[in-house]
Amino acid sequence: MNENLYRAIAELWCNPCDLEAEARMRAAETALAEARVLGPECSEPLQLFLSSTASEEEYIDLFELDPKCSLYLGSNVFAEPESCAKAGVCDRNGYMLEWVGIYQHFGLMPNGRDLPDYLPQVVDFLGMSAGSDDPIRLKAIKEYTLPYLPPIRTKLQELQSPYVHLLDVLERLLQQDLERLGAGSLMENLPLTEGEGEMVETSRG
Repeated sequence: MNENLYRAIAELWCNPCDLEAEARMRAAETALAEARVLGPECSEPLQLFLSSTASEEEYIDLFELDPKCSLYLGSNVFAEPESCAKAGVCDRNGYMLEWVGIYQHFGLMPNGRDLPDYLPQVVDFLGMSAGSDDPIRLKAIKEYTLPYLPPIRTKLQELQSPYVHLLDVLERLLQQDLERLGAGSLMENLPLTEGEGEMVETSRG
């Protein structure tokens, strides 16, 4: 159920220096083989991404330090708290706690290095839970992932980054998950704007 493709894409979203060259090549080969099974709408954007030559320095400039595009999903939607005292009760913190609850529901824990809404970690979770019909997984896709991707796409397009092609592949995977679960289409998941995120109570197992 696309577990290997999800998890390979999660690795490709990470800083190139986080993986040895051989491991990154294996991830690329796995992703491409799996994407070809899904058809050209998945394999062609992946090939475009893999043919790009984004370096470690470019990755850091794009996603880390003072990022031009944040891979922390909530940071693109929720306004930053006005003070440290408000950080614990802000919408972004609530959103991250919801992700922790989702991970725990599936017997998982965040990796401890990154915040729970870090895109590569979210994609890896979707791979580990691929094939599950649990409604919490559907909620994770429809309410906690899809509405948070448009701001990333907008920024990547503005910057003309090849990572927009990797986002194309991810969205195709999510679309296939929704179709498998009979849960509608990507077009039904309207993007949120900064400060308009709404928390949804998550059932916990």
